[in-house]
Amino acid sequence: MNNQWRIVVADSNNSSRNILKGILLTSGHLVYEARDGGSAIRLSRSLKPDLVLVDMGITGVNAYEVAHIINEDNVAPVILITPTIQKGFLDEIKNYSVYAYLLKPVNRLMLLNIAEFVVENHKKYSDLKNEIESLKKQIEARKKIERAKGLLMKVKGLDEDGAYKLMRKMSMDSTLPMETIAERIMKKYL
Repeated sequence: MNNQWRIVVADSNNSSRNILKGILLTSGHLVYEARDGGSAIRLSRSLKPDLVLVDMGITGVNAYEVAHIINEDNVAPVILITPTIQKGFLDEIKNYSVYAYLLKPVNRLMLLNIAEFVVENHKKYSDLKNEIESLKKQIEARKKIERAKGLLMKVKGLDEDGAYKLMRKMSMDSTLPMETIAERIMKKYL
């Protein structure tokens, strides 16, 4: 692990929190501590860390809710730390979009390996999500342009190429994107 990450460790138990903190600090990471669920949420929202570790026994807002809120806010991936796996635990963590869990006592190598796996996969997921959003916007822009082009063809009696060239000229003359020109055309002729 070559990267230095910012990691929030949320655990109400000082001893457990210090063990995790020690492992992460000696591995070169920056560690921020939260003693209850509400603090974990506030700290995570303000820091936008690379990873959040949440102990299942955290006081205040429960661990599932902490994970859910951090995930919904798209703040960071969450790893839950639990002493045992109760019935329904795996279904619960799937519902709250938890990336992984660790059993206590936490093994140093296991923690570091899973942390690296989670951070790297979360980055890939975020990159793909951003790319999808960008592609959706491009498709919407293209739909507007096609619709405006169709309106120009109908209203001005142009062929498809002529309508496109007119829109492109309008875009260049006004230094506005084609999408904005398309929106103006639709507003004028619809």
